[in-house]
Amino acid sequence: MHKFKNKTRIILLTKLMFLIFISNSIAQIDLNNTEIHESKIFAKNPISIIQSLYLDGEGMPSHEMFLKANGIDPVNSTVESRPYFTLSFLKDDVLNKNGVFKLRKSTELLNMDFYIETVTKHNSVNVALPIWDGRVYEDNNSLIVGGYSSEFNERPVGRIDGKGLFIPQLEGADSEEFPILQLPAEQIIFDPFEWKLLRIKPAKGESIKKSTSSFLPVKIYGQDGDLIKKISFELENNSGKSMVLYGIINGKKTELATCSLENSDIVNRREAYQPELIEGSSQPGNAEVITLTFKGKYSAIVSPQGTELHLNKEADYLSAEYKSKTNTIEIDGDFQDWRNIAGVSDIKGDYVSYLFANPDTDLLEFKVTNDDKYLYIYSRVVGAHGRTGKKGRYYWYAYIDVDTDASTGYPPTRDDNCYFGISMGDDSEAQFEFVGNRFVKTFFGFTGVGAEKEVLSGELELGPSYYAPEGRDGTKRDSYKIEYVKRNGLLSITHDYTEGTSEDIIIALSPDGSEVEVKVELAGFLKDKSGNLLMSRGEVIDIAVGVEGSSDHYGTSDWGADSSPVIYGYIIK
Repeated sequence: MHKFKNKTRIILLTKLMFLIFISNSIAQIDLNNTEIHESKIFAKNPISIIQSLYLDGEGMPSHEMFLKANGIDPVNSTVESRPYFTLSFLKDDVLNKNGVFKLRKSTELLNMDFYIETVTKHNSVNVALPIWDGRVYEDNNSLIVGGYSSEFNERPVGRIDGKGLFIPQLEGADSEEFPILQLPAEQIIFDPFEWKLLRIKPAKGESIKKSTSSFLPVKIYGQDGDLIKKISFELENNSGKSMVLYGIINGKKTELATCSLENSDIVNRREAYQPELIEGSSQPGNAEVITLTFKGKYSAIVSPQGTELHLNKEADYLSAEYKSKTNTIEIDGDFQDWRNIAGVSDIKGDYVSYLFANPDTDLLEFKVTNDDKYLYIYSRVVGAHGRTGKKGRYYWYAYIDVDTDASTGYPPTRDDNCYFGISMGDDSEAQFEFVGNRFVKTFFGFTGVGAEKEVLSGELELGPSYYAPEGRDGTKRDSYKIEYVKRNGLLSITHDYTEGTSEDIIIALSPDGSEVEVKVELAGFLKDKSGNLLMSRGEVIDIAVGVEGSSDHYGTSDWGADSSPVIYGYIIK
């Protein structure tokens, strides 16, 4: 009862503070002028001002009201949730001469995975299409729209006004290079609750379908409706006959989902991508591998409720005490040690329109963890990491803001050759490179004050920098990104196509190539002039990953690229 009263007081106090904020903002509007002075309103907070246009019955900003006001609120909704198990095998172990699946007793299971596919269908007056050809960012209490262009990289092309509408501000021949400016401006709106640019179009009575995939660890809710926070997951192969997903809740183990490997439908088959590897990289299989996806089913303890999964009859189903396995990361291509590490998801199909829709550069997941000595980084793509075709190139980056200061390093916001905008200052990078379906190297990048000399000294200084050594006008820059490796204990500068991996960064691919894990020694990021490591325990960083690659494998020389959301404020524990 006391908890309820305290919660009520907090809600009332929050409402009061919000109303005071709005009152102060409105007080700055010239009531003698019918035009709102946006600069005065935005002097407070542009996001809050736009959100204040969409208040619910209790006077609070509501995303639901935003959806209704723009005719994109769902009606007649249906939701279907289904579990799937994905397993990788040597082809010779599971396929007969006719290509029919038959699991032998001696079959080695190379990798186990699990995901939930949720399909929603609904009707609405309008349909909201995401816009990937630009991004919204704050600058001097204004909301700026940066547009992406193959010719000019990212450039401010407009702004978001006080009503959340897009106002183009770039005209002339240059504007033709920006795909976002080719869309009708009146159809573009900014969602201030989810920070998205949307194109609003009439649905014309057609049903709207959306499919999303959730990988481990998935969210599960208890009988009280609250998210279960202390839960871990384990995948087990039951004598080659079935796969089971178990949940460990409060030290007790229970079955959440299962599939039969003898009778279950195979809903997808994928030939694995297995590139040529050298020192510093590995991948299970070393032969032809096939990855199969099986349709599963939920156990009696799980009830799909809309887009959520809830446990029911908990007390009746929880088994005896059980000790969970540890999650120590081993760079071996077995990704079970990543299944209980939470990360961030990236939307499937978020393609910039002038790039090739390459599944090998379409990120789905990004995770990070660490121990005393190493930073561990994980990513998943729709296709396969490092697939290039016979002559192509593929690059993977971990963008790291080591001081959480966007003014140091370079901003990966289409500066020079970055395809997606990321709101951070990139000081240091861990990277790997493939050329011609062959792993070439892992390496570091530093983007701070100075260049080769400073990096080779091992004593670095953070500050504003650039990606390329020369600007678009051909002038030489004083500070730009330097790529280096450590071999036999010695630092050296590396360049594109230069073979020789850095001994303090190693990677492993999953058997099908869709997942990669990277182990980076913290000391490899070097030290500042005071002798302090740029990356060490206790430090706070912002981090994201990005991938880019040519698409020779798909018969085109066009490149594809993607970046993950940023994990802000990661503490190196």
